[in-house]
Amino acid sequence: MDNMSLRQKRKIETKNRIFEVSGKLFKEKGFESTTIDEITKEAGIAKGTFFNYFPTKESLVFYFAEQKAELVYGLTENETIKHLHTKERIKKFLVALAESYENDKELTKLLFFEYRRYIEDSRNTPDKERNPHYRLIKVLLDLLQEGIKKREVKESIDTIMAAEILNAMYFHTLMVWLKSENELSFSRNISVKIDLLFEGIGDRS
Repeated sequence: MDNMSLRQKRKIETKNRIFEVSGKLFKEKGFESTTIDEITKEAGIAKGTFFNYFPTKESLVFYFAEQKAELVYGLTENETIKHLHTKERIKKFLVALAESYENDKELTKLLFFEYRRYIEDSRNTPDKERNPHYRLIKVLLDLLQEGIKKREVKESIDTIMAAEILNAMYFHTLMVWLKSENELSFSRNISVKIDLLFEGIGDRS
């Protein structure tokens, strides 16, 4: 059992090592200009090892998207936020996700737009479980429905529409941040927008 665990750990470490080296080269040379030969040489692995983990160079782009999708689910299971009000849970969840993108804006920008370009071809569209948009909407929907049960969200709202609005707001803010040349904070921007969305813009006086 221990040997299996060690083997699995080494496989994960190798996969992440390939991804890290690839990211470094992508930032230096661009996605199109970087070859698999260059990645394997920099990583110190055989070409066959690369293909064991990533059947194509484009698979690295999907791995990036899948990492974010896995992070989405991981964040919702965080015990430190489960007791919070629904609004605060959604805010902390989306802010933490935004902060993960902020860790490396240059690589995020490169791979995010490469991912979008690649899936514009319908033949490359990922299934729902691998699609970051679908996963995010699903998590937001679950949080909102739980909020209704706890009487922290209006029972009358269309939770699917609300989840789609939150998702659209999140990815629009991500796009603006990626394209901006200034010091705009993605995570801070998201936090402010969540407050605005939950408070509403109507005058109650």
